[in-house]
Amino acid sequence: MLKCLNKRGFSLVEILLVVSTASILVVGGFVSYRSFVKRLELNTSVNDVISALHLASERTLSSKENDQYGVRFEPTYYAIYKGFDWDVNDPNNEVFYFSDNVEYTDIWGNTFGVSVVFDRITGKTDHVGDIILRLVDDNDENRVIKISPSGRVGLAGTINLTDTRVIDSRHIHFALGWSLQGASDLELHFDDTVDVDETVVMADYFNPDETEFDWTGTIDVNGEPQTLRVHTHSLDEFDTVLCIHRDGRYNTKMLDVSVDGNAIASFTADGVPSVGVFGGTMSIQ
Repeated sequence: MLKCLNKRGFSLVEILLVVSTASILVVGGFVSYRSFVKRLELNTSVNDVISALHLASERTLSSKENDQYGVRFEPTYYAIYKGFDWDVNDPNNEVFYFSDNVEYTDIWGNTFGVSVVFDRITGKTDHVGDIILRLVDDNDENRVIKISPSGRVGLAGTINLTDTRVIDSRHIHFALGWSLQGASDLELHFDDTVDVDETVVMADYFNPDETEFDWTGTIDVNGEPQTLRVHTHSLDEFDTVLCIHRDGRYNTKMLDVSVDGNAIASFTADGVPSVGVFGGTMSIQ
């Protein structure tokens, strides 16, 4: 004999409970997704800003169009620009807008504009401190970009703000106004706790007709190797353009460069160059 099963349906209360639970899950999931999207936009903006600062620095150090570059920050956008002063009407400004969820501020919560400009000779900047990007509707969700005196840029905790050493790999040209042909000694003086002097016999590094000179070497200065390259860009019987490569990534000591006692150039430990009495005209390359 077949039993007749009691086919009871869902009550209104049960249906409402299921619908309410599903709604809560959907709304909660949507809120979590929106929060994720906003954080993603914030992180993307931070990476883009750091890239813009690096690009402005690189353009400055390479003397692009014989000028310096900076980045301007406003609440809703940032812009790479040429020159020392920001001109909002310059058509050459490269403007990038933040998403609607992201804004710029400084450490005090101000949102008025600020410029970060890099120096052509040293790559340094007078704007030292923080660039803060945050979510418009949640200011506690923020990212801090640090800028050091030496022009280093990075997220908080990744750079040393007190380090002023120039770390780019530029080289310096010296239009001497006199010829190195027949010169005897390239003299390198490292000013340190114990001074170190190195003399390079130039005859070993000239080509046969003395129209080229090229020396590269590493000198141990009290346990720290200093790697340099000194070579001519052009050389004839009347004039010389001499190039000195002192890569700040591998050199940390004060340096004086002379030829046969004639002072060509000096570098501070931080990497800032200056021209000597016989160094002619200096230019950054």
